[in-house]
This record gives sequence, structure tokens and C-alpha cells, in this order.
Amino acid sequence: MDETPRIPSPIPYLMQVPDLRAHNTTYDWRMLFMLVLMALGSGRTNILAIAQWIEDQRDWLLALGFGRRKTGTALPAQATIYRFLWALEQQAVALEKALQLWARDVLRALGQHQEGGLLEVSLDGKHLKGSARGGTGDKAIVLVSAYLSRLGLSLLQSKAAGDEAGAGRCLMMEVGADLAEAKIPWVLTGDAAYTEAHTAKVVLQKGGTTSSISRTIRRS
Repeated sequence: MDETPRIPSPIPYLMQVPDLRAHNTTYDWRMLFMLVLMALGSGRTNILAIAQWIEDQRDWLLALGFGRRKTGTALPAQATIYRFLWALEQQAVALEKALQLWARDVLRALGQHQEGGLLEVSLDGKHLKGSARGGTGDKAIVLVSAYLSRLGLSLLQSKAAGDEAGAGRCLMMEVGADLAEAKIPWVLTGDAAYTEAHTAKVVLQKGGTTSSISRTIRRS
């Protein structure tokens, strides 16, 4: 019997984001979502790369029925992809909500197939490259993410306002609430930034347990 979890498609969730473009647009809303998602899945992470991927896959995509509404013989170019992503940016709240609903159902599906019944959620902070401004004295922006390393899916992300551990605790509480609602048991992993007493106290107050492993570092 196949035990592979069935991951729901994000398309039905993303279609909940209203299409506020003009009624006579050339390309279908659903089709643009699908093209962008396929390009992202192929490692294209910016508008130029996404547009180039679409052009490179032209024959295959047209054979599958991806084309403009009337003729079906043309694919969206870079300018169209830009306008599509700009339209999504104007509806960031609706987009975020749709992705959260999809992520919750993904978690529910994965939670039933994790070894030991625990879903592994990792917590980590990274400095945003290029965000520091030496001339103005602006420090680099630190983004903290709660993510599923096995899936490569970020559940929540937050900007750390000075204290990475503090931002991590807030994400931990949000993730915990969502997983509790979905009735998914989980375990959180993180580096030394999240081993301070305050974080451990919050975990214990919520009925959880903590564990840490020390690692010896050899200096050459």
C-alpha cells in the first residue's frame, strides 16, 4: 500500500485571491499562477528568470494548452509576469491568507506520515544580503523563519526587531497555535540563539519539553 502523503495543490487556494485586472486581459489568472509556480519549482526565483523559463519551455507549454485566451499560440512575456506579480503585491493580505490555508492543509497531510508522529519545524534567522547601509548607519535586516526543511516550505516569517530570539518566540507561538488547531503534533528545532532561559520558560509554560545537545568544537 502506498504510504506517500498526498500534498494538496496550491492552485485552488491561490484562486481565492481575487483577479482585479481588467475583464479583457490576455492571459488567464489561473494559468499565470501555474506558470509562475512551475518556474519557481524549476529554480527560477526572479522575474527575468521566470520569463526566460517560460520561453525555453515554449513548445511544451503550448502543447499542454498554456497560451493566450483567444489564439492559444502565445505565452506571457517578462512584462506580463511583472504586471501579474505587481497585482499580487497589491493583494498581499489575501495572498498570504491563501498560502496559510494551503500550508495548514499541507501540514495536516504531512503530520499523518511523519516518523513517530511528530512534524519537524525548524527555526532560524538570516541576515538579508545587501540590506545593510554603511553610509546611513542602517544595520542588516534579520529575518526569522519557521520552516519545514523536508519540504522546503516556510510557514511563517518575521523581521527581527533587535532580538532574534524574541522574534523566534513569537513565531513559535503562532506556529504552535496553527498546529494545535490542525491537531498535528510537532517538534521545533533551532540553533544556539533559541536556547536561552526565556525561550525555554515559554516552552515549559505551554506544556512542552526542551532538549539540547552540546557539540565540542576543535580549534586548529
